[in-house]
Amino acid sequence: MNASGRHWRLITGVVVMLVVVVMVGRLQGRDLAHGDAATPRSTSATVSTDDAPVAAGLAVAGRVTLPGQPAAVATGEGAIWVLLEQGTLLRVDPDRHQVTARVDPVRLRVTARFDGFVVAVARGMLWSYCCLRGDKVRGFGRVDARTLRPRPPVLVTNAAGAHPPVGWFAVGTDAVWTAALEDHRVWRVPLAGGPAHAVVWVSGFPYGLTADNGAVWLLSGTGEPGSGRDRSGRLRRLDQRTGEVTATTPLPDLDVGRVDAGVGLVVGGGGVWVAGPYSRGSGGILLRIDPVSGRVAGWLRDPRWFFQEVLAAGPRGVWVATAAPELLHVVAV
Repeated sequence: MNASGRHWRLITGVVVMLVVVVMVGRLQGRDLAHGDAATPRSTSATVSTDDAPVAAGLAVAGRVTLPGQPAAVATGEGAIWVLLEQGTLLRVDPDRHQVTARVDPVRLRVTARFDGFVVAVARGMLWSYCCLRGDKVRGFGRVDARTLRPRPPVLVTNAAGAHPPVGWFAVGTDAVWTAALEDHRVWRVPLAGGPAHAVVWVSGFPYGLTADNGAVWLLSGTGEPGSGRDRSGRLRRLDQRTGEVTATTPLPDLDVGRVDAGVGLVVGGGGVWVAGPYSRGSGGILLRIDPVSGRVAGWLRDPRWFFQEVLAAGPRGVWVATAAPELLHVVAV
């Protein structure tokens, strides 16, 4: 098995275990208020040249030094759960910001086995890519999170019977949303059956999707990945019922297309959180977007480290990993 396969199997193991010990739906803490979109605005950070982190509207409530690079983070049952790349599972106390337990996945008592890859946990299901034809993915696999029994897959088929490209995806209340890097469109796939519909044209390139109970959030860029052209980010809020764009937020400080660092997108903890490379200098930047107005409500920049795409939102802010390696607990102030 190659390194990528081992990585995803470790993530699969911890996700399945967390679903057992954490109530489904509480992993990301996605109880947010919603409202009509106001006129969006962007916030550009004016920062010093010192090595110390700088912020506005956000603060670091605590730091947790990690013994290795994190592969996944989840919240639930009064703890933060961190899966390291080497396979160690850590339990972090969210109040004391300390590692309180370390679990070797090899020594866990096996209660069930799932031989597959997990990309998302939503609506009581483990979600993955499925239904290959050649090298093309045609849909999403579903497995019951408690019984590990497979459910019928969700195929992405348009009204003409063709299969649009599948890429980033988010599971909403009654549909799966997907956007492929090469397609420039966002597709809405009804969970109740029926054809997929393209609801949004992406002028740049999509880099992430996430959803809560009322909206879908699309992160995209303005230039080609890996090029020297403008790659600053843009966040759109989509209505889950109609697919209409209800807010657009420019993110000029976020370099979404940088090839040596990824971006992370998550909703919860009172905001939509985006982490990635800082476009105007070194290091990384974390942004909090207000879910009601669609405006940038705070930012935190660290000139020393990239923020990893590994982050999880909870009832008290967001937990984001850095290349230190460490885990930061960031809250709105």
